[in-house]
Amino acid sequence: MKSLWLREVVAILEKNDFQEWWQSLVDLEQRLSAVQSRYEELLAQVNLMEFRAEFTQKSAIDSLYLAGEYEDTAARLLADAAEIENKSYEAVANFESQRIHVSDLFSRMGAVEHRLLSIETEIRSRKLIKQGADENGEREELERLLRRSEAEAKKLRKDQREATALYERENSRKMSLWEEVEHMWTRSLDINLGVSERRVKSKHARRESERLFKEAEQYKHKAQDLRNESEETKKKTDEIKLSIDNLRSSARKLFGCLVGEEFLYWPRRENNNEVYCVPVNDHAEGFNIELRARNIYLIHRQRGVEFIEPLPPVDETQVDEDRRIDDFFWSGRPGSAPGSEIS
Repeated sequence: MKSLWLREVVAILEKNDFQEWWQSLVDLEQRLSAVQSRYEELLAQVNLMEFRAEFTQKSAIDSLYLAGEYEDTAARLLADAAEIENKSYEAVANFESQRIHVSDLFSRMGAVEHRLLSIETEIRSRKLIKQGADENGEREELERLLRRSEAEAKKLRKDQREATALYERENSRKMSLWEEVEHMWTRSLDINLGVSERRVKSKHARRESERLFKEAEQYKHKAQDLRNESEETKKKTDEIKLSIDNLRSSARKLFGCLVGEEFLYWPRRENNNEVYCVPVNDHAEGFNIELRARNIYLIHRQRGVEFIEPLPPVDETQVDEDRRIDDFFWSGRPGSAPGSEIS
C-alpha cells in the first residue's frame, strides 16, 4: 500500500469513478436500511400475530371448557330438580292424606258442636217446662232429665274443646305440609330455569369457542404469510450486504486504499505515523469530532479512529516544495508522473 500526498488523496476523491462508487455505496446502504426496517417490522408483526393466535386459541379453549362446565352444572341441577320433583309427589300425597284427616276432624267437630247446641236447647226447654210443672213427680222427672242433659252437655263441651284443639293442630300441620309442597315446587321451578339458562350459556360459549378457533387459525395464516415475507426480506438483506461488501472490497483496487466499515484509509506520505481517513457517511456523534462524508481527516497509526483530527491549514509553500521533490524523484523516468504508482 503506497503512501500518498494530500493532493493525491484529494484528486482521488474528485474523480468521477470515486463519486460513482460512493453514490452506489450510499444507495445500497439506504436500500439496506429500508429493507432492514421492513424486516424488523415484519418480525414484530410475526410475533404479534403469533401472540394473538396463541392468546385467541387459549381463549377458545377456555370458552370450550366453560361450555362444558355449564353443561355439567345443568346436568347436576337437573338431577337435583328430579329428586325434588319426586319428593314433591310424596309431599303432595302427605298433604292430601292430612287434608282428608282434617276434613274428618272438621266433620266430627261440627257434629259435636251440633249435638251440644241441641242439648243446650233441650236444657233451656226443660228449664222452662220445669218452671210451669205443678206436680212434684213431674218436677222430679224433669230435674232428673235436666241433670242428665247438663251432664251430657258438660261432656260435649269437653269433647268440643278437644275436637277444636285437635282440628287446629292437625290443620296447622296440613298448612305446613302445603307450604312444604309449594317450597318444593318453587325450588324445582328455580332449578329448571337455572338449567335452561346454563344450557343457553353453554351454546353461546360453544359458538364463541368456534369463532375464536377460526380467528386463531386466521392469525396463524397471517403469521405464516408474514414469516414467509420476512424470510424473503432477509434474503434481500443478505444480498444487499453482500453487494456492499463487494463494493467496499472493490475500493481497495480502484482507489489504492485500506477499507474499513465506516472509513477509507490512505497512509500519509508527509508523515509515516499518520493516516488520511475519509468517512463514507456523516457522523454527527460517536466520535471525538463531527464527521462529514468524503471529507479528509487525520488519524494516528496507533490510535486509529479513536481520536480523529481535522486537516491542518494548507501551506502553499510546502505544497510547492513537495511537488519539486516529486519532480526530482520522477525525473528521467519517461511515461511516469506523480501518483502513477497508485494501484
